[in-house]
Amino acid sequence: MKKENPLSELLSQLDDNSLQKISQKTNASPQQAQSALASAIPILMNALARNSSTREGKTALQNAVKKDHDGSLLDHLEDFLNNPESANGAGILRHVLGEKRQNVEQYISKDAGLSGESASKILEIAAPMVMGLLGKKSSGSGSAISGLLNSYLKTEKKQATQSHSVISQLLDRDNDGNVMDDVSELGMSFLGKFLKRK
Repeated sequence: MKKENPLSELLSQLDDNSLQKISQKTNASPQQAQSALASAIPILMNALARNSSTREGKTALQNAVKKDHDGSLLDHLEDFLNNPESANGAGILRHVLGEKRQNVEQYISKDAGLSGESASKILEIAAPMVMGLLGKKSSGSGSAISGLLNSYLKTEKKQATQSHSVISQLLDRDNDGNVMDDVSELGMSFLGKFLKRK
């Protein structure tokens, strides 16, 4: 049986009502919200995998998951979507993306046809969901978290080479101009990839 990846696992939990709520909170259509989340989730997973490749990063992620992300957010998704600010997505993004957040927002904005502000809000919703998934799957175990992230990276490199290349460019690039200059010619959409794989 094919192992479900984090992107499909998280998107499958969002029914029409959930997407409608995200849409209202972020000033995006439900379709744009879904597309933006399909871009944001793999980028965040890749960034977390990179951060946890060092001993210091691994310990920081393990502590964050143990302290604040036991996965219960995904069991009470409606409550979270009613008040997404309560999960401090901005704080998570500061740790996960740092100065690369601007690049990622710019890409998601272009890919999903959203304003920068809407892309930013969707990223702040996606971040606690990804952390919640890590907490739920790993029970806070550091080795389990690393295993999940490494397994995800290996699968993505094999199954979605093009999207992996785009993410690498986003996360490696210095903030020195329009990030779309580098990646737009690849012309890929994360949601399109996701739908093809279903």
